Amino acid sequence: MYFMDCITNRHAGKGKVLSRSFNLSMLLCLFLSWHTTQAQDNNPRLSINIPATTLDVALRMLEQQSKVPLSYENTRVRNIPVKARHYTGTPLETILKELLEETKMTFLKKNGNILIVPRPRQPGTLSGYVEDQASGERLIGVSLAVPEYQAGTTTNSFGFFSITIPADSIRIRLSYIGYQRVDTMILLSADTRLNFKLVPDRRLLDVVTVRAAREERIQETSQMSMINLPASQIAAMPRFFGEADLLKTLQLLPGVKQGAEGTSAILVRGGTPDQNLILLDGAPLYNPSHLLGIFSTFNTSALKDVTLYKGAFPARYGGRLSSVVDVSTKDGDMRELHGDVSIGLLASQVTVEGPVKKDKTSFIISGRRTYSDLIAKPFIKNSYDREIDKFVMYFYDINAKVQHVISDKDRLFFSLYHGRDKMRVSEKLEVKTPDNYRSASDLLIQWGNTTGTVRWNHVFSKNLFANTMLLGSRYQFKTNTYNENLYQGEFIADKLQLNSGIQDYGAKIDFDYRPRPAHSIRMGSSYMFRVFTPGTIRKRQTENGTVILDSLSDNRNIHGSEIDLYAEDDWTIHKKFKVNAGLHWSAFLVQGRFYNSLQPRISMRYLLPGDWGLKASYTRMTQYIHLLANNSITLPTDLWVPATKKILPQQADQYAIGIARNVFRNKFEFSVEGYYKRMQNVIEYKEGADYVTSSRNETWQDQVTNGTAEAYGLEVLLQKKTGRFTGWMAYTWAWSYRILPEVNFGKKFPYKYDRRHDLHLVGMYKLRKNIELTGVWTYQSAQPFTVPLAEYEIVQDPVRYANWYTSNNSIEYVNGRNNVRIASYHRLDLGVNFIRHKRNGNIRTWNVSILNAYNRKNAFFYMLDIAQGGEAQLTGTTLLPIMPSFSYNLKF
Repeated sequence: MYFMDCITNRHAGKGKVLSRSFNLSMLLCLFLSWHTTQAQDNNPRLSINIPATTLDVALRMLEQQSKVPLSYENTRVRNIPVKARHYTGTPLETILKELLEETKMTFLKKNGNILIVPRPRQPGTLSGYVEDQASGERLIGVSLAVPEYQAGTTTNSFGFFSITIPADSIRIRLSYIGYQRVDTMILLSADTRLNFKLVPDRRLLDVVTVRAAREERIQETSQMSMINLPASQIAAMPRFFGEADLLKTLQLLPGVKQGAEGTSAILVRGGTPDQNLILLDGAPLYNPSHLLGIFSTFNTSALKDVTLYKGAFPARYGGRLSSVVDVSTKDGDMRELHGDVSIGLLASQVTVEGPVKKDKTSFIISGRRTYSDLIAKPFIKNSYDREIDKFVMYFYDINAKVQHVISDKDRLFFSLYHGRDKMRVSEKLEVKTPDNYRSASDLLIQWGNTTGTVRWNHVFSKNLFANTMLLGSRYQFKTNTYNENLYQGEFIADKLQLNSGIQDYGAKIDFDYRPRPAHSIRMGSSYMFRVFTPGTIRKRQTENGTVILDSLSDNRNIHGSEIDLYAEDDWTIHKKFKVNAGLHWSAFLVQGRFYNSLQPRISMRYLLPGDWGLKASYTRMTQYIHLLANNSITLPTDLWVPATKKILPQQADQYAIGIARNVFRNKFEFSVEGYYKRMQNVIEYKEGADYVTSSRNETWQDQVTNGTAEAYGLEVLLQKKTGRFTGWMAYTWAWSYRILPEVNFGKKFPYKYDRRHDLHLVGMYKLRKNIELTGVWTYQSAQPFTVPLAEYEIVQDPVRYANWYTSNNSIEYVNGRNNVRIASYHRLDLGVNFIRHKRNGNIRTWNVSILNAYNRKNAFFYMLDIAQGGEAQLTGTTLLPIMPSFSYNLKF
């Protein structure tokens, strides 16, 4: 009809039509009529009886009767049963829709053709927990990869994961260092909850190499300036007096410097000890050290996971400028009772964990105490010219945790830490002469931390996980000194008391939302109420029973409230480009002053040719607390103080750029990072000031000055995590400076721990199934030191200026702070573990360690001696010569 209409219309026109025009019109009419016929024939009406058969047979019947070609892959449609059906004058598309409705197939019309194809898969979510098969311990940072869809994720801080992918049978791979890899098929129908149980890898001699194609390698993650340390790696290090130490292990990483020789203080990228946020199960720790900094507060037997952030801070962290050390303790074995006992030269510990009700409630408790005073007391008595009346020097700490499974979606935790140090030295001296000279002194120092947290984990949905926390933390120290002297009938007594500390009480909630593999979103908020005791000092002096001085510093407690809000998104924009972007807002209310800070965070990576990951980051951090200290080891005279009306909060901006890649067949991780950090409102004592010993009635705010600081450098890390030989090489090339108006004449000077070069070589080798060898070699270039250029004899009492230092009857002239560099530092530590697996399942380990194996004379501090002729000589005092130690450990 359409064709005839075309012809009729052409001849209906008046006039003569040219032959060429007529031919073109005929062609156009033929094309339009063919296209219309095809459109109509693609969906003809059919009358057909289809018996109960298979789908491939039914499709062939439809194709034969309709004369319409149906395209499909035969292997996808055969053996699929279809019911008997009768159709009368029914369009072909309607028949196809009903036939395919109960199958996984559908049809598409494309370019005039009908294609029978698989039905599009609806997204489904696989979520759950990953735990240790034997103990039920939730595992942090387990890698889950789905190679077919080039997707993957990791478990969060509580072992939870969620990944949304097309619903079907999928192959998923799980890998975690120290555990056997899981590679399994899962039928994923819609949303599926599944908990994975990993088996610890007992094949000590086997090389365990992870070869999964889509596991997140170092070049693929957007995070930089972050290092994770498993507790087993910390325990394998050479031991100081038989004690494995977390903070001393962190000192071996690039960008982290130690303070004084043998101490546990960590100084990260030019920062100070107070600029490290140290979290124990989410609660902040202050002064995390024992025995004046020799040991850290962390009992290795109770640790599960440790993560250090030196920069590129995720938005969920705030409140410090230089680093975050996030420490998680074990949750307790859900299935069987076991523990371990360790005995060392200076300390012993015992840990017990197990179920209260199997698979429902578990506990862990770990305690440690030193007996250093019992060992040291005889040596002190023999080497001292006074009578030691009392000598006490010890510490103890307790870790405890209880977890309870409320339901598949709810879990409750209660964590507690309590640690205390006590040092007391009481001495007497009496000389039988006509003058009847007698003196006595008593020094008592006590300090410690107490933290407690209550955490509730709840799974709201397949993609949404929440952690709600109530927490409390308290750090306090007390110092009492008493001195008395009797000479020629004159009796003088002095007493000094100092109390200081900080208390935190707060609540926090964090949400972990994972809608798709390309997005991992976190958000949350917290509130913290802080009470600062910035040093209550009581001085009392009597002479022949008469009080001549009795003063109490007017430093009342300062209350402050801190609020934090954050949101971050780890977003895979493209397979080559990934970004972690976030925003952290914080506010601090103190003494009627309201401070607030908006802190952007961004970290990104781009995959370069050759599979190298180019990474860059920018972070802004704000800190509302300060530590007043004269050195790097935390002493009872150090004070935790807040930002006030006069003292502004600290702030830092940090930039970093680097490259990273797995090398040597994915057995090594290699990364290079350069960073620049600028800090504002850092505070320090003024030249010559000392708040504790000051005779003037001044507050701590009158004794300090604030200024700026900058730090920059380059860090290199080559790390091997698997196989019989593991370890790392860490190198840091760094600069760190301070500019303070009332220090060093306001001129720029190097920070006291500005070491240009740091090199650490760490190796752990499984020689046999029952023998593990460990070695650590450290090199640090010389640190700055202040040396006076001249010394003058005092004629009369001069006025002390900032550039003059008094010493006995002389005045030393110094042209600048930290004006020389003395000597480099290097040391070799060795350790060996002898392990025996007993038939009853117990594991016995003897550890023998040798610190400073080649007896390097590294000075702890220097004394300046000036001879009669005016020649000056520096004398260094060494506290750590070659030092063997051993410890015994039994796991039962």
